Amino acid sequence: MDKDKLIKAVAYKGGNITTIYYNIGRALPFIVQRFPDGYVSDWYRSQHVEVHRVEPGGVGGRFGNAYGFYFRNGIREDCHWCKKEDTEPQLIQCCGCGSWVLLNILGEPTVEPAKIYGLQDELDFGKHKGETVEEVVHSDFAWIKWAIVNSDHFLCDVEEIIEEHQKDVKALQPNDILAFGKYKGLSLKEAFDKDEKYVLWLAHNVPDVEIDFSKLITVNPNI
Repeated sequence: MDKDKLIKAVAYKGGNITTIYYNIGRALPFIVQRFPDGYVSDWYRSQHVEVHRVEPGGVGGRFGNAYGFYFRNGIREDCHWCKKEDTEPQLIQCCGCGSWVLLNILGEPTVEPAKIYGLQDELDFGKHKGETVEEVVHSDFAWIKWAIVNSDHFLCDVEEIIEEHQKDVKALQPNDILAFGKYKGLSLKEAFDKDEKYVLWLAHNVPDVEIDFSKLITVNPNI
């Protein structure tokens, strides 16, 4: 098991504490951090929970209870569910919420951890079953993005996948014809002449679009 690779992939996926527990091969203890509603701040970054026991429950065992200790700035502290003098792990509040991120694995897995897909691995689920991740990155990147966010079966090195996808992203040149959007059929230069703000919006908001502004600067030095 490549521990760092596993931590990175599981952290990106997130989930509730039970889901993380399964993905890391039921290793105990492990360290997690919670960002309610996805809100990331220094306050939440300063806190973490060390999980020492998980009791799966609910439909398919996907929820249940988890027990551990609370830390603030790396030190045991009091909180509303745990006191720093507690010697037994306490019930972790909101352990079933899907807003937890894995920070570290302290114990050893007791079963095989979740598979971390590499580019050359074949998918064993979904509509692209039997195809390699690399093939699907190039043929159906929208599905890959969906799987990264929504599929419990798909954990991967996201940075590796994005780097591979970048091979398909072409930097638009001034004379390239736009194949989408409200200026479909016009060249990039024509669209820029008509609506500079729209071209800037494309560059900043559409992930699969890159614009060679070094060429457009010769068209309009005030860009």
